[in-house]
Amino acid sequence: MDGHRRTFERLVWAPDPEDGFKLCKLRDIGRETMSVEPIDGGSVISARYDEIFPAEEDQKKNVDDNCSLMYSNEGTLLNNCRLRYAQKQIYTYVGNILISINPYEQITDLYSSATIQKYQGRSIGTLPPHIMSENSTKSTKQLVVH
Repeated sequence: MDGHRRTFERLVWAPDPEDGFKLCKLRDIGRETMSVEPIDGGSVISARYDEIFPAEEDQKKNVDDNCSLMYSNEGTLLNNCRLRYAQKQIYTYVGNILISINPYEQITDLYSSATIQKYQGRSIGTLPPHIMSENSTKSTKQLVVH
């Protein structure tokens, strides 16, 4: 080595005991670990390679189907579900699997007659994710997060 440390600007997800994953910038790559710095401040974190995941360039990217994301990993999937949940979009697909996150509140028109009618007979992906679309497609699975 020439004694110079390389600086990286790559965004990654690092393990976090409170939030599951924390968005960080990659700072150093060691033999067995990577050093990452949380973008919201805080101390540098050292984690094993298998604990660090690449992050999307656009952290505000909200997609109906997690399969549309560039990186399919725990941190990116969790971030997308969090973004959607914050916008009261409680349903998200992963292919033909529907993820549903309990909003713990009433969401207007989520199960109205008009909404149910709109989804009847519609295939997955033709409208935003919804349990009614799933019910009309028999070959799907459902994951409910409480």
